[in-house]
Amino acid sequence: MTRFAIPAALSLTAALLPAPAARAGDWGGLFSAVMLASDYRYQGVSNSNNGPAMQGYVHWWRPDNWYAGVFATQVDYGYAQGPDFELDLYAGRHFVLDGGRTRLTGEVMATVFPDDRTPGPTLNFVQVKAVARRTEGPWTFAGAASFVPEASYGGGRAWRLESEAHYAVRPGLKAKALAGRAWRERGVDRSYWSLGAEATWKTVTVEVKYQDTDLSKRRCGFNPDVCGPALVGVLTVALPPIL
Repeated sequence: MTRFAIPAALSLTAALLPAPAARAGDWGGLFSAVMLASDYRYQGVSNSNNGPAMQGYVHWWRPDNWYAGVFATQVDYGYAQGPDFELDLYAGRHFVLDGGRTRLTGEVMATVFPDDRTPGPTLNFVQVKAVARRTEGPWTFAGAASFVPEASYGGGRAWRLESEAHYAVRPGLKAKALAGRAWRERGVDRSYWSLGAEATWKTVTVEVKYQDTDLSKRRCGFNPDVCGPALVGVLTVALPPIL
């Protein structure tokens, strides 16, 4: 079995979440949201068999810049014994520099599939990640590097480099671009990219993006239809914070 759809959908998301204002000595706060994605794509490949997925997260932020959270999503890898759900449990810390314009983040994330019945090696894996974020006027730039000691289904060591840029067109509207490269010790390497826009009104965010990879159908693995280009939409509704 060849599996290219390595999850951990948050990617740069946790590192890009803004740090809410909090009083010194405060324990921080819990922030959560529910999402509906027209297609759950990671590194350009569908993890929901080109179908929609319900998603959500709970994110705990502390005023000393430690954070932790869990992301949950539906998945569909196109075979009967595959999992229906994915959980990403993560924790890390931000290091804020240059008056807040620069932020460095270290993070550990565990991806687990509670209902997986796939024969053979586990689909679960752990990754460590470092992210650098810089804001200059309307621009925000971020770069990430991650390492997985043992990738899904016996994939061996895996590495990823990823860059992302946001441009604030006006308050509540931004243009976004992302590009990355992933390598696997036992598997097929790939490049991936996306272009899109994100609009926010009060607690509702709508994102639309075009995604693609350099994987041909022949190199895509057991389900060649999940590697093609796609226009993906994500609706996010932020829930009231628990302080």
